Parts: sequence; C-alpha cells; structure tokens
Amino acid sequence: MDTDAENFKTTFLPMGRLMYAEAIRILGDAREAEDAVQDVYARLWERRDGLAAIANIRAYVLAMTRNRCITLAGSPSRHFTDLTEADAGCAASISDEIEARDRMVKVMDIIDTLPDNQRLVITMHDIEGKSKEEIEHATDLSADNVRQLLSRARRFIRSCFNNQTT
Repeated sequence: MDTDAENFKTTFLPMGRLMYAEAIRILGDAREAEDAVQDVYARLWERRDGLAAIANIRAYVLAMTRNRCITLAGSPSRHFTDLTEADAGCAASISDEIEARDRMVKVMDIIDTLPDNQRLVITMHDIEGKSKEEIEHATDLSADNVRQLLSRARRFIRSCFNNQTT
C-alpha cells in the first residue's frame, strides 16, 4: 500500500466521527453531513503534501469541516425536505435549517462590509479553509498581520451580528 495512503488513513480516518458530529450540528441533515465530510476528506487528500506543516491537525480538520458546512448551508442550491413528505419532527429541523441559513446570510453581508484586507483574510481562512501559512504566502502578509486581521474581522462580525439580533 502507498505510504501516503497509509499515513492518511491513520491520521485522518479516526477523525471521521468528530467531523461528522460537527457537520450534523451545523447542517442538521445526515446526508448533507456525510457529503460535507467526504468533501473535506477529498480536500485533505489533495493537500496531503502540505499537511505535515500544520501544528494542530485536529483543529485544522474541524475548521475545514465547519467551513465546508457553512458553504453548504449558504448555498442557494441547497434543497430542503418537502413538508408534505416530512413528519412533525422534520418540520422543526427545517425551521432550524432556515434559521441557520438566515444567520449565515447576515454574516456574509457583514463580511462584505469589511475593509479589503480583512475581508480577504477572513474569506481565505474561515470560508475557503486555507491555513494561516497559506494566506501568508498568497498575500505576502506577515504571520502577525494575518492573525491580527483575522482577529479584527471576527470581532467586527461578532459585534455587528450581535447588534443585528438584539
């Protein structure tokens, strides 16, 4: 067996339940959660050569999973179960999905108002799932600058979101 495949299996496959739990928490749908986990596994496989440089693989994988689920939750092509087919328990789930989608739209609207450098860094990191190191190389920003821009963007988003919901 290929050494890359062996390393991948021993490192990432044990995280499957953790990834699935995170995906189901965000998406609320088992089939979509499974798809999200598979998408993350595919992206991890594509990036396998650069993953050795990641200090905290578990956090990195969970961030990728969250980002993929957020992307899926905000996708306009996302289909909800038809109410005529749903039982009473599913109706609450659909309501939760719609509420989560509305929250995501609000967050994306707030991101659009960020200064260019903050919007770029938060999009690359929290939406596209790029590591801070990848962002440094792509933008020629220092590690401290990337960290600071992420912190400021998140603080601004949190503040605006909390003001909108209260």
